[in-house]
Amino acid sequence: MSISIADAPSARMDAQGLSPFRARMLVAVAMASAAAAGLALSGHPAAADPALTRLLRAMAVIKVLIAAGAGAALYWRLAGPIGPWRLGAYAAAGAAMAAGPGLIWNMSHIAAGAALLHGGLVGTILLLWRDPGMAERLEQAITAKKARMFFFKKKNQKTFTPPGL
Repeated sequence: MSISIADAPSARMDAQGLSPFRARMLVAVAMASAAAAGLALSGHPAAADPALTRLLRAMAVIKVLIAAGAGAALYWRLAGPIGPWRLGAYAAAGAAMAAGPGLIWNMSHIAAGAALLHGGLVGTILLLWRDPGMAERLEQAITAKKARMFFFKKKNQKTFTPPGL
């Protein structure tokens, strides 16, 4: 028995000819490149009080966690078919989100870093909200979850008789 590469789940193409694996990798590379650029190309750090530096760096870490959550939503969405323009928009919004915390961490362009992060986050939320494929993916996930819950309940069902009846 042989399995060809075309049978692999990552090789399945959508209507536009791009596999979900490649779409995910494109967005991941865009986000990683932007994060590296935000850290490396931010220039000279501004002179600031050490307490303010610690505070802003802690906020940058929190912003990385928020961007990672939005990135996880993008990763989940990119498992289904997606058009090329929407993929580009997702990559741009993800890259903006990823570049922001690096600029804040280096204390060089704090306002630009905050604008990039929040702009990318709002862009990602709007794109996910208006994406027709997102409704299909959510419906599939909810149906699968309900089926698992029903199976578990049916399998381990115990009857409960209230007192006094």
